[in-house]
Amino acid sequence: MKLQKDPFGRSLLRGLALLAAAVFFPAAAFSAERAAAPARIEIPTADAFTESERAALVSWTMAQPQVQAAVARHRTRVLRVWSDVVKGEARPQKRATVLLRDYDTGFAREISVDLASGRIEMRELNGVQPSDAEIEEGMAIVRRDPALARFVENPRLKLIGGFHNRSTVRNDPCAAEVCLEFAFMKPNYEGPARYVIVNLTRGIVAHHDFRGGRPGGSPARMTETAGR
Repeated sequence: MKLQKDPFGRSLLRGLALLAAAVFFPAAAFSAERAAAPARIEIPTADAFTESERAALVSWTMAQPQVQAAVARHRTRVLRVWSDVVKGEARPQKRATVLLRDYDTGFAREISVDLASGRIEMRELNGVQPSDAEIEEGMAIVRRDPALARFVENPRLKLIGGFHNRSTVRNDPCAAEVCLEFAFMKPNYEGPARYVIVNLTRGIVAHHDFRGGRPGGSPARMTETAGR
């Protein structure tokens, strides 16, 4: 894959807008059946991507063989896209980065693209906090769960949170999947009326009444056992 070179890395992605229609995200799994990558990518002058440039960059990145090998058939979501300049051996290098949530592995993947050469680097990240879209999805799962209706319908309670945490209990699904913590908060932040855990990987409430572990005791499962 060759990208059009620019001596100062400032002419970025104008041609990427042609690929915008090929991308579909967030909250959708990227299919392994992708169109072939474009012959070249041009770079726009601005540091911030337009929506069409962002979509085209994601589409091109997700179509690359090394990315497909890592996430093909996984449910993924784009959390963030940005560009920056890093110091190179000969000159500064313009780089674009796609931050991707992989719901099948429970990790986020940082995919960096050298916009001059097309070289891709990937690394897995743990503990990446949720996007606004993920928090909204988690809250929607809570609100439509019949077991939590009395909390949802109580006008004195406010649903807050969305903190991403991984369980330390080995046989807990939340040890490997993406789980968010929410709370129904009492007025004036007097304290929570109920803590709940949402498993975004499975799209369910994992725990309807999470109490946490006792001080000095064993950690609590974030996924409730059958017959709660």
